[in-house]
Amino acid sequence: MKRTTILNVHEIQRTTFKEAETSFLKHCTLKNLRPPTIRYYMEDLKYFHTKFPVKRIDEVTQELFDDFLFHELEAGKKVTSLNTRIRGLRVFFKFCAEREYMKPIEAKLMKEDKEIKEPYTDAELKRLLKKPRSVRWTEWRSWASVNYLISTGNRASTIVSLKISDFNFDDMTILLRHVKNRRQQIVPLSPALKDVLCDYLKTWEWKEDDFLFPSCEGGQLNLRAFQGSIARYNISRGVTKTSVHLFRHTFAKNFILAGGGMVQLQALLGHSTMDMTRHYVNLYGLDLHRDYERLNPLDNIIKSL
Repeated sequence: MKRTTILNVHEIQRTTFKEAETSFLKHCTLKNLRPPTIRYYMEDLKYFHTKFPVKRIDEVTQELFDDFLFHELEAGKKVTSLNTRIRGLRVFFKFCAEREYMKPIEAKLMKEDKEIKEPYTDAELKRLLKKPRSVRWTEWRSWASVNYLISTGNRASTIVSLKISDFNFDDMTILLRHVKNRRQQIVPLSPALKDVLCDYLKTWEWKEDDFLFPSCEGGQLNLRAFQGSIARYNISRGVTKTSVHLFRHTFAKNFILAGGGMVQLQALLGHSTMDMTRHYVNLYGLDLHRDYERLNPLDNIIKSL
């Protein structure tokens, strides 16, 4: 009697890297992930596959992945940027392991030194907030954008999606439709920002459904164009810092130093958990320079002699 051998389908035909990538893309689309998130994943896959062009996904072993990390470090890549790669790749590898395309591998983040990002100083903010005298509309747009960033701490992706109809100047509220956690949010509109926006809206003809900070053609300003315009504006005002995200840190610092609470800050910044909010509080919760001379032991002892 002949014995029948039952072969696992993966022993007959293994999944190629390209097939796994296509399946993962479909999975992300069905989960309704945001296009920027999907692009981020696909860019990481392309980068990894360029470095290690395996044919089948099961060729990606723990040893191969460790080799990838080692070669990246040897090439001078910073741990911070490498961890960004790991975050994207481990989602893909987990997906493939769950579908038995490959064996599970560990893709842990590497330990990195936490660098304190120095927020914009008060002197820098005064330069940036000075009202334009120019007739160039793009300068007025950047001026209003910087005021908005300082007042709200919103992410750039949220800001470029704002429409004029999202602002209720009577109730003093802003409707945030495009936020990272995908939960629409209503935040307060400060009186100072209201005044700035009213001045800004006098500089061009607009309709309720227009974007608040549109491109010169009237459409939505893409993220890179927005970041570039802010960078050019900052430099033109004599400020060498050009990061849009740094305004978020600046908002958090000034809010905390003014006595703002952690729960309120979490809600305003749209954090899903308290972790990042706590990080801001740990960084800026104590103004170490405040009353330092009066409280310093050495100063007090010398004064008493």
